[in-house]
Amino acid sequence: MSPMRGLKSVLCVALLAAMAAAQTSSGTSTQTPADPNQPPQNPLQEPQKPTEEEQNRPQAARFDIGDRTASNEDQHIGELRLTTRWTEVGGDPTRSFRVSQHEIDRQCMTAPVPPATTGTLIPGCIVGRQNNIAEFNYFLDRRFLGTRRFQFLSMYRGTEDASVDPEHNSLQKAYVRIFGPRDEYIIGDALVNFSRLSFNQNIKGLNATTKIGEKWKVSGVGGVFIDRYGSLYKDLEGRPYMAVVTGGRVERKVFNQDSTFGFNVSSSRDIVESLSLFDASTGAPLTAGASPQPALNHVTSFDTKLLSKKGLRLEAEFAYSFTDFDRRFSSGPFDGCPADTTNPLVSSCDTRSPQPQLNRIQGDWGGRLESSYRYKRLSVRGSYVRYQPNFASINARQISDLQDWVIRTSYELTDWLTVDGAVRRSNDNLREQKGFQTTLWGPEARFILHDLPFYKRGVFEFGYRHRDVGASDGSANRFVRTPYAEFTFPVKQTYFTVGYERRQAQDQLDARQTSNTDRVFVGLRGIYDIGNWEINPAFRFELERQSHRPAICEFPTPVAPATANPAGTPCSVLMDIALVRDSNRLGSATLYIQAPRWFILEGAFRASSSTLTSLAAATDPVTGVLLPPPFQPTANGFSRPSYRGAVSYKIRNDENMVFTFSFERTNNFYFTSPNYDERIWAGSLLYRFGRQGR
Repeated sequence: MSPMRGLKSVLCVALLAAMAAAQTSSGTSTQTPADPNQPPQNPLQEPQKPTEEEQNRPQAARFDIGDRTASNEDQHIGELRLTTRWTEVGGDPTRSFRVSQHEIDRQCMTAPVPPATTGTLIPGCIVGRQNNIAEFNYFLDRRFLGTRRFQFLSMYRGTEDASVDPEHNSLQKAYVRIFGPRDEYIIGDALVNFSRLSFNQNIKGLNATTKIGEKWKVSGVGGVFIDRYGSLYKDLEGRPYMAVVTGGRVERKVFNQDSTFGFNVSSSRDIVESLSLFDASTGAPLTAGASPQPALNHVTSFDTKLLSKKGLRLEAEFAYSFTDFDRRFSSGPFDGCPADTTNPLVSSCDTRSPQPQLNRIQGDWGGRLESSYRYKRLSVRGSYVRYQPNFASINARQISDLQDWVIRTSYELTDWLTVDGAVRRSNDNLREQKGFQTTLWGPEARFILHDLPFYKRGVFEFGYRHRDVGASDGSANRFVRTPYAEFTFPVKQTYFTVGYERRQAQDQLDARQTSNTDRVFVGLRGIYDIGNWEINPAFRFELERQSHRPAICEFPTPVAPATANPAGTPCSVLMDIALVRDSNRLGSATLYIQAPRWFILEGAFRASSSTLTSLAAATDPVTGVLLPPPFQPTANGFSRPSYRGAVSYKIRNDENMVFTFSFERTNNFYFTSPNYDERIWAGSLLYRFGRQGR
């Protein structure tokens, strides 16, 4: 087996293992492999929704070469994309990320009147700006030195639009790859995947793999980890510490061709001087403990993968880490730690958890065990992980202080009914360093009806999920019950989907967090071919309606001299029992039409809106004293409708030469803050060239 296929096998197994251990967020969602550029999620924490700023962050350029890297045929593929666009922002332009403050000051601000140093925004002014974007991508694949192949990839982008890229000229991705049946060498961007706990992320450097005999494989990597090439020599806003990374792996096949045993080493060293040594707001020197923290991390791990012909799969790994969580020097008397405020002879650092002020290495271990088994119609999957509080694997981005186990089972009762069940338990405070333990307990069940006698193509799914979170000191005690159902029924080339979900969230300590939410959704997707016209419409609408009592109670006043209530004190002072109902709506509709020749038409509409109501205490207009309940309802909410249309013309009816004109408008309406809208006209020319392999 070639190193390339071996690397693919390792990647596939890791992704399958991640899917087996993952917890589905809804009864109908499909599990996807974890992105190595995103940190893993802690099951004990509530999932964080991306903010508007995070959603609007500049995106990396895309150049899809698909599976052409393994075609084993000489080829070269190039792509040139030129785009010019005109952007207008009305309303409050300061809320839009598409225009800079400099453009707002130049076009829509009055001249400052002394002693003022800034002007005022001109009402009704529209900020306009033209931006240009150029992208050039190239991929080359050639035979090299007999049985080897030489591959080269380069992705370049130039623009003055900061909403697209903070750099005017940037190299998005680049690598040189030389590989053969028994070895592989990559210079530049490379996804290094040794094992789950040692090394699993993108780096820029040298990655080499070679086979020794039929059973041994050795891999090594050295380079840097940084968000983009420009951050290596430019002081870009928001860039992370540059880290020097190294690692190695020795792997041996055991028992059969699909079973392996591996030994891994990994190292990451943040360069303190790669970011400013002074606080940008105060100018004071940054000391140990200040964020972000430059770390030094070494990891050693052993892993094994065993596959039997009878359907049993077993994976295990044990790792030990040595970490200095902040490389900056601390001058405390106890290895950098300051003295305890109550006893100057004792250190204030608790070494059972990471201590950035400690001027020495902290070590700890982590492990995982995963298995799956299938026998006829029964399949069982399970996983167990334990990461000690001081365990850290920066090159694999692992969570610390977590014990988590998951068991999933699926059984095909009949040819038309499948039953799935799962249970998960997670907890922290593994060294009792926090004083209390948070535990999550999550059973779920699902029934899938398919290939029904009266409707073969329909799929009906219903189930129940339960999430229970509690703390050993009583500071948390809540659960969520979620029954759901979904029905998908195709009619010829049209697919209809309808579903319902109810979430009952109960907080036993803070009744203000208790709520009942009903969610319904309908969808339609069509795939039509009418007279060589390709027509694909899609529609989806979701409605969530939540009822809760936001002012039902208050926590009692702490008894002096205490300044806080004991853990587990409930919200028991009855206030206003008024029931409030909020709603969230999301609707989208798209239409894609490709004519037999020349033209492609695209249209899209999306509307996201929310109606929120809260209760607030009113004030007596004469005395200024707060009035007792009932409280006054305070309305809030937003609406963000947007639409986009595009017409693409294939020059000489060639898909490799396409001109596209598009228009996009987004309105942002808010109940309590200034509104704004964005309008974008764009023209784009795409030219592809080269010779593709079959």
